[in-house]
Amino acid sequence: MDIRFVLPEEVRQLQRNVLTAFPSKTPVSLLQNMESELYQPDEGRYLGCFDDNGTLIGSILMMDFTLNVRGVMMPMGAAAYVSTNFLHKKEHIARNMLRVLMGYYTKLGTTVGCLHPFNPAFYRKMGYGHCMEAYFYMPKASEIRSFGHKEGLCYAEEGDREEVLAYYRAYAQRTNGATLHPYMDPHRIFDMPYVVLCRRQGRITGYLTFEFVEVDHYTDMYHDLCVREMIYDDLDTLQQFLTFFASQVDQIDRVRIYSPDPYLHTMFRNPDSGENRAHDGCIHEIGRRTMGNMIRLFDVAGYFAVQTHACAPVSRPFTLALALTDSFLDQNNRTFWLRIEGESVQLMPEGTADVTLWADISDFSSLVIGAIPLADFVRLGRIRLSDPAYLRDIQRAIGWDVKPCNYTYF
Repeated sequence: MDIRFVLPEEVRQLQRNVLTAFPSKTPVSLLQNMESELYQPDEGRYLGCFDDNGTLIGSILMMDFTLNVRGVMMPMGAAAYVSTNFLHKKEHIARNMLRVLMGYYTKLGTTVGCLHPFNPAFYRKMGYGHCMEAYFYMPKASEIRSFGHKEGLCYAEEGDREEVLAYYRAYAQRTNGATLHPYMDPHRIFDMPYVVLCRRQGRITGYLTFEFVEVDHYTDMYHDLCVREMIYDDLDTLQQFLTFFASQVDQIDRVRIYSPDPYLHTMFRNPDSGENRAHDGCIHEIGRRTMGNMIRLFDVAGYFAVQTHACAPVSRPFTLALALTDSFLDQNNRTFWLRIEGESVQLMPEGTADVTLWADISDFSSLVIGAIPLADFVRLGRIRLSDPAYLRDIQRAIGWDVKPCNYTYF
């Protein structure tokens, strides 16, 4: 067995491998661009697993992102299109490739990795923890609040492209969990059929992307409006977007909005999803909570060499022992000592701990990105503390109070 990067002359095997793994989810453009990517990667590099006869039996698309982790832009290694040859299922091929991927990124100094799971349990075994979560709302257009003004809205034109991308980059640099990718960001935004901007005094204050989705009605005049991405600076911009949605009542049935905001339903007069999912007769479904990407620390020591700041000042100086379990990466399967004072977090060679935290690397990765607070991990028995009196200070030191938010699918 040989694990290495796929060569251009092996593109047909790679296309078959990816297509059989994701028969309904593989974009045509990915297959069309695959050979050129093997010559000059823009999206990412394909890592392949080959048997002794040189036959491709597994592949992964390795993508280099920049990830906002607690306000610091850090290199991130993403795994996408994890694919196993249809004739070689359940032979630990994906596990072995991911182990190589983790080692490769660790040697590069990339301490953090992410992926979008087809099976969260499968990737939890390999140390990935929950990261992004979002909500999917489906209110009727007639039930969205209108605020009477949308004068700042316009379609994005070709000349707006660089300004929109600059706006998104600024957003990512201030948003925990957001990613940057020079190839994917333009495609994610501008491959959508429609991009709407909000401008005030000549400056972009938000944008959204949408497409039309057919619905089963007696007339073909009705569609749903599917909003894939909606970013805005302030309430006025959000109100203009909502007024735009509400004004489509004559042609749009429901507006499907993908959003990280758990309280957006307060902007709908009736937030019911319309799918008759009411529990016990009248407890209405108002949206679906969805799981996005997962996160993993590849190198805990390397991570804390960069993440030397607390979310908020701690109430007292203390030394924290992190007793981590990592069945994949030996360098993480040990105890780390952190000296925490004020807003400073410093990794120490060793020390005498005031408090010890026990966690698996998957849960610890979720904790540091801010996906799940320490109090809830402890409450649910996923993380243990030797002294619960330190819980709030540990949350301030290594956790984050704002949950991660990311629109990029990979």
